[in-house]
Amino acid sequence: MRRYRHREYLKNIVPCVGFSAACGLITGVVIFLFKFGAKKAEEASVWLYATAKTSPLYVALVFAALVIFALGMWLLHKHIAEVKGGGIPRSEGVLRGMLHFRWFKTLIGTIVGSMVSFFCGVPVGSEGPAVLIGTALGAMTAHTSRHFGARGRYVMTGGAGAGFAVATGAPFAGILFALEEIHKRFTPMLVVSVSVSVLAATWVNRLLCAIYGMSATLFDLPELGGFALSHVGYLLLLGLIVAIAVAIFDISITLFGALNKHFKRFLSAPVKLVLFFLIVGIFGFTLHDAIYSGHHTILEAITMHPTLLLLAALLVIRLVMMLFVTDSGATGGIFIPTLAIGALFSALAARLLTAIGLPQELYALTVLLGMCAFIGGTLRAPLTAAVLFVELTGQFTDLFYVALVIFTVNFITELFHLTPFYDQALDNMLEAQNEGRTPTIAYFEMKVSPGAFVVGKPIRDILWPASSVVVSVTHAHNQSTDTDNDGEKHLYVGDTLVLRSRYYDKDEICALLASLVGKDHEIKITDYRHYHQHTH
Repeated sequence: MRRYRHREYLKNIVPCVGFSAACGLITGVVIFLFKFGAKKAEEASVWLYATAKTSPLYVALVFAALVIFALGMWLLHKHIAEVKGGGIPRSEGVLRGMLHFRWFKTLIGTIVGSMVSFFCGVPVGSEGPAVLIGTALGAMTAHTSRHFGARGRYVMTGGAGAGFAVATGAPFAGILFALEEIHKRFTPMLVVSVSVSVLAATWVNRLLCAIYGMSATLFDLPELGGFALSHVGYLLLLGLIVAIAVAIFDISITLFGALNKHFKRFLSAPVKLVLFFLIVGIFGFTLHDAIYSGHHTILEAITMHPTLLLLAALLVIRLVMMLFVTDSGATGGIFIPTLAIGALFSALAARLLTAIGLPQELYALTVLLGMCAFIGGTLRAPLTAAVLFVELTGQFTDLFYVALVIFTVNFITELFHLTPFYDQALDNMLEAQNEGRTPTIAYFEMKVSPGAFVVGKPIRDILWPASSVVVSVTHAHNQSTDTDNDGEKHLYVGDTLVLRSRYYDKDEICALLASLVGKDHEIKITDYRHYHQHTH
């Protein structure tokens, strides 16, 4: 019996690993080309703004082109709603089973919309789109399987992690990002699927970078010093300052969202995009550091070159531009722009710390550590932030100090009880998708079929439909019924399980459950109120 159960488990996990590896290879190639295209689009944008300055006629033509591009993006959003807004919260919703997803249209729309944003100078990055593109490529790869409903989200999660890893040049952070931020849990099958995809994507990306003489890392950093125990007090103060910065960031997003809803009827979607693109154009002719992804802003922040006044001005402008980006829904990522805001906050903090005694040679390292702590605080993903810092800087000897700052930020941030930025963005996407629809709560009673995807797996290792919980499991071999308190109950052929779920589409959830437990047995749906009356 044990050998049979082991064989059934391998029958499901081995194909998933194979599809994840294929997804990683494809994602590595596509994201390499996407990053190359993004770089060329931004270079062309910088040249265009610089050239147009020479003539008032050229300036007028640039603003006219920005209006046309803004209206084109509005039409893109109208036909492919999945490409509106940040790629990371969209991917999170898809991979948790909360948002609808048309993978081919999303793939093409994300690439086209992102290139428009990069060319116009919109302050968005390539990392968010890379995650969404990886998710779409995962869906494309998994669709070749007969068991897409069961395996799809595992393979797509691998694609999302691979996209993040290639875009940032941080493979381990890509693995943790997919687990800690996207699914907020670690399970054996997720770990295997994501790791295989990320490693495959990283290998092919580094191979292509070596062939074409490109850097596979996100930043080419100068020599960095190292912290000592005598700097602990400064680092604790850095953690406090960054935690306050995270709170300011989250509160700003929340207040701006509430204000936007209040005045929603006065500004339509195309008007918002046009106004935003025109603002981008103004900064394109006056202050380049206020637009584009923020990559150059981060490199500037880790030097002592910008004045204190310029750092503060860039911080305010970048924060306001971030609010406009999220409000307009312009296609592109907000990961690097958020890093840029964190770098500017941290640069101001580092100026203060060096003024009160921190050695000047630790300035750049302090800014980078504060920046990673800031992104960890906004994501509520401290492990991802810590590993990202290590992979960006190569500082493997300062892990104690990294953990000290990042987990100080995380601890203080949790005390504020604020909603993370990406969670707010996902909530807005869910609200838009399900507007006017009423959810249903029901209990599903199912029996596991021979060869079903769930055979041999613990309950916690299965990606159930969103807003679902397994209430009980009745084992076939002894007819005993257990409640599932820790997710460690394994499922085998003939087991009967009861699952409570909140859903909008009955046919959709039944099809997904059938792909998990098999189609040989009927899935019984019991009304939520009737079930409680019967059981009590």
